[in-house]
Amino acid sequence: MKKVLMLLNNHYSHDPRVTAEAESLIKYGFEVKVIAWDKKRKYLPHEIINNVEVIRIRIPKILDKLIPFELLKVPIWQVMAYKKAMELYKHWKFEVVHVHDWPDLPPGSWLKKKLKVKLLYDSHEVWTYMFIGGKLPRIISEFLFKERYLISKYVDVLITVGKEYKRYFLPLFPKVIIITNSKTRVQVWSRPKTKTLRLVYIGGFDSERCLYEITNAIKDLCYAELILAGAFPEHFKKLISKRDNIKYLGIIPKELVLEKTLFSNIVFYVFRDKVPLYKIGMPNKLFEAIATGRMSLAGKNTDSGRFVEEYKIGISISCDKKEIKKVLGLLRENPKLIIKFGRRAYKVGKKYNWNNESKKLVGIYKKLIGGI
Repeated sequence: MKKVLMLLNNHYSHDPRVTAEAESLIKYGFEVKVIAWDKKRKYLPHEIINNVEVIRIRIPKILDKLIPFELLKVPIWQVMAYKKAMELYKHWKFEVVHVHDWPDLPPGSWLKKKLKVKLLYDSHEVWTYMFIGGKLPRIISEFLFKERYLISKYVDVLITVGKEYKRYFLPLFPKVIIITNSKTRVQVWSRPKTKTLRLVYIGGFDSERCLYEITNAIKDLCYAELILAGAFPEHFKKLISKRDNIKYLGIIPKELVLEKTLFSNIVFYVFRDKVPLYKIGMPNKLFEAIATGRMSLAGKNTDSGRFVEEYKIGISISCDKKEIKKVLGLLRENPKLIIKFGRRAYKVGKKYNWNNESKKLVGIYKKLIGGI
């Protein structure tokens, strides 16, 4: 049985891309272990989730308290992940190290150099766009992170999530393969009910995701509801308190995401295009809408917004309260649009679904290390 070690700079459980990849490899006969970073210090140090063994690391408590910024803790994680991997290799000879995003690339490179294993770089994000909002010139970012050097010297395969990500990495690596964040779509499309406009958003709550704007736009609309899930700040909870048409579900398990999306008729992911990462992003919410056959409200001038417009599966709008209310009014007057967009989204799922992407991923692995 072929052995794969993943290095992951989060706790694993709520990362839909990584869990889907690991579980797909298990399904096709690989053995997978994950060394994960428990930043919040609240997850089990060792856990088996759907046959994937997860080994979690916490950096020493005193350093965790003394070092104020997560970025400054990354080198500690990298060293600890490398040491744990070397310890694991003594009795479990993995053949591939699958690293997720830049923080995991240096320890993956060290393992490649030391053990002569294969290295797969899976970039879900463009790290230089995440750091200081992507405002640093690329040459300075490269000096800080040495991504170009590590990719060219050690990486065997580079995969990423979308076309614009691929365009970013092509100058660094000759062949970049896209594995989208597609989901396993529901077996049968269900026609959405449209008496009430029911919008859903499940994800992070930073200020660039236009959640204040949608909340303020919808709070006084008797014909619309907003369903929210994820971890957000206390002051946001105060904003939605005593609003009968805004429901907060807290942090929900990934297994419930499609169920809650299916209960809606509109999936909201209007991100600001001024943020480089959001401009090129292909968010999970896009593929959740496709998997369930629900229309999208996406960000204007973003890659996901262009995708929505190209496939005619929703509407792209700006992050403006008045524009949001105008579009919601349009949909209220024309509920057939919601049904039409949703039906098209489900049809798009014939191409963009996890069954297709998982086969592509397994094909990459078979070329990398041979058959099972």
